[in-house]
Amino acid sequence: MLLRSLTVICYILCSAWVFGQQVAIEGVLVDKASGKPLNYIHVVLKSSDHKLLTFKETNENGAFSLTTLKGVDGAYLEINHLGYHKKIIPLTDLRTKKTIELEQKAVLLDDVEVKSRPKIRRIGDTLSYDVSTFAKDEDRSIGEVLKRMPGIEVGENGAIKYQGKSISKFYIDGDDLLDDRYSIGTKTIPHKMVKDIQVLTNHEHMKVLKNKRFTDNVAINLVIKDDAKLKLTGQAKLGAGMPKQYDAEVNTILFNKKYKVLNVLQGNNIGNDLTGDFTGFNQSSVFAQMGYSPINNLLAVGTVGGPPVAKSNYFMNNTVALNANNLLNIKNGLQLKSNVQLLYDKNNITFQGKTSYFSEEGDFVFDENQYTETAEWLAAFRLSLNKNMEKRYINNTFSFEYEKEDRRATIGSNGNTIFGNLNHKIRGFSNQLEWVPQLKNGDIVQINWYMNYANKPQTLAFSPGLFPDIFASGISYEQTLQHVEVPTIFTNGSIGYRLPKGKIKQYYTLGAMMEDQKLKSGIDLNKEGIVKATDVDSTENNMHWNRSSFSVNADYEWSINRLATKLSLPLSWQHTSYIDDGFSIDNSQNNLLFNPSFSARLQVHQEDELSFSYQRGNTFGTIENVYRGLLIRNYRTLSTNSGGINENRSNNFGLNYKLGKTIKLLFFNFGLGYNQSISSTMLSNVINEESTQTQLIAQENEVKSYSASAGIDKYIFALSSTVKIAASWSLSDYNQLFNVEILPFQNTSYTLRPNMEFKIWKQLNLSYTGQLSWVSTKQKGGSDELNRNTFNASHQMSLPVNLFSSVHLRLSARNTYSHQPGLKDFNYVFFDTFLRYRHKKLKTDFELNLTNLANVKKFETYYISANMQTHNQYELRGRMAVLKVVFNFK
Repeated sequence: MLLRSLTVICYILCSAWVFGQQVAIEGVLVDKASGKPLNYIHVVLKSSDHKLLTFKETNENGAFSLTTLKGVDGAYLEINHLGYHKKIIPLTDLRTKKTIELEQKAVLLDDVEVKSRPKIRRIGDTLSYDVSTFAKDEDRSIGEVLKRMPGIEVGENGAIKYQGKSISKFYIDGDDLLDDRYSIGTKTIPHKMVKDIQVLTNHEHMKVLKNKRFTDNVAINLVIKDDAKLKLTGQAKLGAGMPKQYDAEVNTILFNKKYKVLNVLQGNNIGNDLTGDFTGFNQSSVFAQMGYSPINNLLAVGTVGGPPVAKSNYFMNNTVALNANNLLNIKNGLQLKSNVQLLYDKNNITFQGKTSYFSEEGDFVFDENQYTETAEWLAAFRLSLNKNMEKRYINNTFSFEYEKEDRRATIGSNGNTIFGNLNHKIRGFSNQLEWVPQLKNGDIVQINWYMNYANKPQTLAFSPGLFPDIFASGISYEQTLQHVEVPTIFTNGSIGYRLPKGKIKQYYTLGAMMEDQKLKSGIDLNKEGIVKATDVDSTENNMHWNRSSFSVNADYEWSINRLATKLSLPLSWQHTSYIDDGFSIDNSQNNLLFNPSFSARLQVHQEDELSFSYQRGNTFGTIENVYRGLLIRNYRTLSTNSGGINENRSNNFGLNYKLGKTIKLLFFNFGLGYNQSISSTMLSNVINEESTQTQLIAQENEVKSYSASAGIDKYIFALSSTVKIAASWSLSDYNQLFNVEILPFQNTSYTLRPNMEFKIWKQLNLSYTGQLSWVSTKQKGGSDELNRNTFNASHQMSLPVNLFSSVHLRLSARNTYSHQPGLKDFNYVFFDTFLRYRHKKLKTDFELNLTNLANVKKFETYYISANMQTHNQYELRGRMAVLKVVFNFK
């Protein structure tokens, strides 16, 4: 018995000694860029003399656990996996369980590295296009190359989309020089300066929030060549032509690590509209997220827009503009940036047309012609101080904007001649502060404050006086003057606390918003040289509007393997009041709003993504919905309101699928959408032989919209060609209140947009861009006489050919066609020619541009909307020839 007891004791002591020598190593492998766990990767433990001790494969959560009884002095972990940089970690650093980050490395795809084929590679969420292999000899700017890249779409206004989604940022070597107004960059930056175009999907601008919150943003980054960073470069362009044409530009460009400069001074009268360079492509969506709805254009001289042809064909302009963008990286990540834009423009437009309103009781027709001259000054200044670090983000942006516009028009309406003038000034400034620090415990605080002041006083005058039956007891008088202004103060602030760790990431926000507005308006009459206010009641507004809200919001993000989701639960209390003593109005209302949203993204395969989104909206109208006094909106439209604040309840669903095959240069996207919108008010249109009157009345109105879209981009190697085809379908059910009768309508539209470019023979290419649309408008349950079907098509074809190494010729033709049963078809063809000779030694280009060779000077078009039809005729520029010299300096 004693011997057995001693044996057991010895066995226990020996076991304790043995297990005391056992070493256990635990950890988790994650992707450094995305933070996602890496499963089924071998982790190897090696001795100091590089011999294998043990190894283990990570499980589905990226975790591993190694044990060994062998000596581990000087031992280390080695992780070597295809697609990631090799990682070696001394064992002394792994005494406790820790997270190990692996950094992705580029794996060149041999299938797309073949000579003469475009190069494209994917590294995680970044897709990189090699610019040189997509560029053509005739290309000058990076925007021309972007249009050719599969998966990327560039609109006529310069807006960029990737697989159907608008980009949120446009970087130049990682710096956001141009903010949201990046079209000047795509038009000016030479493509030869750019090495790669990077598309950043699931992009996060703030480094402190990278991989710490759900995002589906897309950004573009231009990677500048090293030799292009060395010194200042630029161009000087000088062009002149017939009849009395000029086109001039000077630009300076510098993109290095410390300084970034893009300054452009330009002027022309050839129809090149420069106001688009002042446009922020995402500005309206940013304002909408904050609950801000600027009130701008309440008044207008005329009632017509531009024709569906290139603006350069009808824009009779004389424009000078300065666009100066400068960025300085100071030190320690601090960045100072200024954006200054100035523009003076004088332009005119001539049109004549007929607008018909159809009803079962009869038709009303307005036969009109109009000549308008506009002179405007625009100025915008933005100054930003920014620091974007991994531990903190801070940004303060101050903006000032000014606009002055004088518009004069001679209008003919049903045989009467009217002279109109519209004058306005915009003066406004804003400041936005963002501060996002990371705390010592890893949690993150987010503080955001935005403040804006704006005013746009407008005066609209018509001679002779309008609507004498309403304003002057039927007696003619000299002039009608409508004055209106809406000074606005808006501020929005929030503070949030983010918990980025754990299986469910959390973010909690407290916010407050205040909007204060005054709508002041009045109508004056000029009778025999004496100007005084009209004696008619209800023609003045002096409304004071105030809206404030307090909100709490909880965001929850959960991800597992390839699935990422986000749930937002915003709850807000909103108070609105509006007062106008002239109408004995003193109303206020309180609303409790709950507008949840949910989004999910499933990574089906490495380059396949399926996403879903839902958002419930409950929004209320603005001061524009509740003023009572009569406004003269244009020479034949009067407007007022009789209902209360419009309430709109909406449900939005979206389902999207994106496919990318990098090796095959194939991109595909498909989307479905549904929107239901229920409003508490409805716009009433009352039409008679002399005027149109609009009034917002209390009447529930439901609108349902369905949509589908698809796009496919494919690079065909055999033809050295990119083929892009996009298609869309939409259906809308809505009501229109016309002459005190509710008319239900259904609109159905189909659109097809093909875009392709083929290499025909050696230096000869063929490019084609088209848009075909079918629109059907049907009155539900009513007369077939109001049903309308139209077909519109536009085609643009060009033959670029490089005659010699320094000579480039491009022949272009554009066709616009419109068909509607029972009406005359419209069919127009425009021919252009472009010739360039490049003198390499002088670094100078000589260009000859001949436009509208067929000398088309009139353009007719139809526009159909529910029970309205317009037939317009515009004056075009006619034939032009411009000879330009372009000096390139370095």
